[in-house]
Amino acid sequence: MIKPPPTENLSETVRCAMEQSFLDGTFLPGQVFDERSLAEKYAVSRTPVREAILRLVTQGLLQVMPRAGVLVPKLSIKELLSLLEMLAELEGACAKFAAKRMDSSERLALKEAFLACEAAAHAGDSAAYKKANAQFHEVIYAASRNDWAKTQIRALRLRCASYQRSRFDLPGRLEQSLQEHREVLLRIEAGDCEGARQAMIAHISVGGRDFAEFVSSLPSEFIGQE
Repeated sequence: MIKPPPTENLSETVRCAMEQSFLDGTFLPGQVFDERSLAEKYAVSRTPVREAILRLVTQGLLQVMPRAGVLVPKLSIKELLSLLEMLAELEGACAKFAAKRMDSSERLALKEAFLACEAAAHAGDSAAYKKANAQFHEVIYAASRNDWAKTQIRALRLRCASYQRSRFDLPGRLEQSLQEHREVLLRIEAGDCEGARQAMIAHISVGGRDFAEFVSSLPSEFIGQE
């Protein structure tokens, strides 16, 4: 049950909770909701739910279906590839800026996040790795000192979260991701801006056979038409 403080806008609270559901993989492509069920889920009236839905529609995260409810849109393979390409470029830019602007406390935080990733990967704990991975990237976003890039990355990650929710469960993915993190870390620590950018792009990008394997791991009902 949502219990926001009096000064917090209730529709904004609902919107944030719904966004978290995208990140958690609770809201899936093709899923249909109605205002009443969402109001019951978040223990609020329909008005803040309706306002939250409208915000999420403008973000492309939801689609209003007349007389049917609200739909979580599906991405086509082409759309998914385009989204991941853009995400890789923005993440690469943040790594580049971080290599130039990161202070000593952020370098320590990045190393600690990497070590947490390493421990989780060695333990084969995908849930712990997901958490440590998020922290690793968050440190880089903060150190980039570029709020515009952070905002755009968050929007893109929200849009593709349902498609990537099980990526760390794929065979060998934890070890591969860890090696990619190590390369990003080394480049940033060396102050190698272009190297950090390229390492991050390689980490985020999914191309060729890797992309084909990634798509084949997705439920067919998640994929939209071109």
